[in-house]
Amino acid sequence: MTTTTSNLPIEKRSRIPRAKGILFDLDGVLIDSEPLHEFTLLELSERFGRRFGQDEVLQFKGLPELSVAHAIQKSFPDLTLTVDEIIRLRLELLRSNFHRVEMIEGALEFLQKAKAAGFRLGLTTSAARSMQQLACETFVLTSYFDTVITGEDINRGKPDPQPYERTAANLALRPGECMVVEDAVNGVKSGKAAGCFVVGITTSFPAQALKLVGADLIVPSFEALEAYLFEGSG
Repeated sequence: MTTTTSNLPIEKRSRIPRAKGILFDLDGVLIDSEPLHEFTLLELSERFGRRFGQDEVLQFKGLPELSVAHAIQKSFPDLTLTVDEIIRLRLELLRSNFHRVEMIEGALEFLQKAKAAGFRLGLTTSAARSMQQLACETFVLTSYFDTVITGEDINRGKPDPQPYERTAANLALRPGECMVVEDAVNGVKSGKAAGCFVVGITTSFPAQALKLVGADLIVPSFEALEAYLFEGSG
């Protein structure tokens, strides 16, 4: 797992508001799939004639598959493949290499503790539904979530607020009653725009990048978040 640790001080526990729901991103938050996503983008870009640079790969983090395909088309204007064909190729690469993916350290334990504490839990991912289902089946995560929103359930993806607004609504909660856990700049923007309290976990982006787009709290790990959220709860 690739983890970027934060040197910024974590805000005091008193600044974490009481929440009824916790909304999780999937890739880079619960599962360490960002290296796989990067691999597929580099593989496709090489097939299309030019290998993406690292800065180009970053622009894809947190985007739904449709937006990824449109961005690839923009990067390769002579490409004759349709958006659907690009999505199909990328999903094939993701599925065939999914054995490389592991859970983020501490994620499962945090889900278990949050569920036991009575939080309503939602999954808000830009991934295609087939990839979300594969991840949840592989790591036995389905039972933890009261609702799941994928990139196929919305028409405006992150950084638009719609994904987190819809997840909160499905939990019968206001966004202000929800805490979002995100690793990507676009995800933090989405959660903040929806009106949620957003925790940025530094598994994909450095702390400063997440702080600059409005993350309310920066943590290097689920262990750190658990200590601040459940401290003294027994």
